[in-house]
Amino acid sequence: MEVSGVAMVIGAGSGIGRAVALRLASLGADVLVCADLNIDAAKETATLCRNIKRPSHFKTPHVASCTIDVRMEASVDDKVAGVAQIFGRLDVLINTAGYGAANQTPIRDMSLADWRGLDEVHNIGCFLVTRAALRAMDAQDAVVPRTADDRPAARGAIVMLTSLASEGAFLGVGNYIAAKHAVKGMVQTAAIENAARGIRVNAVAPSYVSGPMMDQFLEASPDVKKAMLGDLPMGRLVRPNEVADAVVFLASPASSYVNGHTLVVDGGASLPLSNTPFGG
Repeated sequence: MEVSGVAMVIGAGSGIGRAVALRLASLGADVLVCADLNIDAAKETATLCRNIKRPSHFKTPHVASCTIDVRMEASVDDKVAGVAQIFGRLDVLINTAGYGAANQTPIRDMSLADWRGLDEVHNIGCFLVTRAALRAMDAQDAVVPRTADDRPAARGAIVMLTSLASEGAFLGVGNYIAAKHAVKGMVQTAAIENAARGIRVNAVAPSYVSGPMMDQFLEASPDVKKAMLGDLPMGRLVRPNEVADAVVFLASPASSYVNGHTLVVDGGASLPLSNTPFGG
């Protein structure tokens, strides 16, 4: 698998976003822009990407970092358009920015602020990022991927990070569920609207992801850990680099005929629900 051209990763400062940036750097991206609300974290990821080992046939990438707030229209438009202007084009845009629900609250008891907060980051944020990327990609020429086969020329690929929450419903996090369902619908619509222009739009939906905060929480809550892992057929959380591989696959020419798809990365956790009528 190989990725060339100019790539931008939003949410690159940590977790899945950082893992995605590192994979892009190792797989041949010519230009890599690490964007995050936390500029120090983005710079740290950029440094890691500069130092990563690449096959000898890949030239040294140009790696940059910037701050971005996906909730703010001007921030998204300026940064995404700026990348395309400075580097001449934008071939890959990946958005991993977001956060989870702080607590479980039934919809009847949920505040508008809690609902709006997640909607602004996930639903509206993904819309703003996708719109900006589509505008940049639509204005550039289609190019043939740097692979040896006969894949057609393309203008770009966009990948949104969603969640297993986009595939169903979980009690007490209606704000998160609604936002993620909205993202899936937006991805599907953008995909069919832009397919003929050579722009693909897809999403990746992981289940619970391992990381410092999640791991610390589970170690402090043995009962919750037992229940959570008991719902996962593989008996463990998904690792950030495992999600990153799925994201980069959808961004690469290896998935050149995959469009409007949400790739679930859950180790089979959702299979019992989909195959057992009424939850058994």
